Amino acid sequence: MEKIILGLCTSGSRLKVSVLAGGRFFQAQKKVFNQERVLFPLVKRELKKAGAELRGVTAVCAARGPGRFTGIRISLTLAGALKAMAGARVYTATLFEILALQAAESAHFRTWAGKTGGTRIAALLHAFKDEYFCQFFTAGKLPRPEGEPVWLKEDEMRRLLSGKGSPFYAIADAEEAPGIYGLLPSTAVKAPPALSRMIPAYSIKAALAYKNGTLKPLYLKPAKYELESKKPVLPIC
Repeated sequence: MEKIILGLCTSGSRLKVSVLAGGRFFQAQKKVFNQERVLFPLVKRELKKAGAELRGVTAVCAARGPGRFTGIRISLTLAGALKAMAGARVYTATLFEILALQAAESAHFRTWAGKTGGTRIAALLHAFKDEYFCQFFTAGKLPRPEGEPVWLKEDEMRRLLSGKGSPFYAIADAEEAPGIYGLLPSTAVKAPPALSRMIPAYSIKAALAYKNGTLKPLYLKPAKYELESKKPVLPIC
């Protein structure tokens, strides 16, 4: 039976769908607020291009965050449903892993690395208002994280990036936040516009590469109720 792999990303303002069948990628994206309303039509359209149907999907690859609290759950819920009902295998990747792999496999990064010997990749994402996410990777056969991702205010993120010392390569989702590269110090090299977005096919490429089977979403930014639950309780006098 031919493998039909479905890729999903509902973390941002754009619904991103990809299908891998017969060694070919079919991909599409649509900017829409209520992504659950157009999810199935877009999935079915891309599967049809590949000559497949939803019941024929053998594996689902989903981006598990960070991003919108409710948005992330859309793709993870569909992935879980296909796993339970159709026996599809499930693999997930974070947006940091997706961006890092996009960078590492690009000619632009390889040229920079060849000239400088650099191996560090910073994956940047906009969180909310003046808040940003970042995770550093070391490039290799597969980019490996140097530590946990961070969630910082704009000024804090600027200080973090400026304090990294040696030049590094930065890739950001500028499709969601056009001015995000303004956080970088002058020594950093930024990815070109073609790379500076979450490319739908890489939800499949990264998930298969990292082989993570968890359906646990990566939020990073706590929900309002989580923040309120951590507020100290004042004693009653």
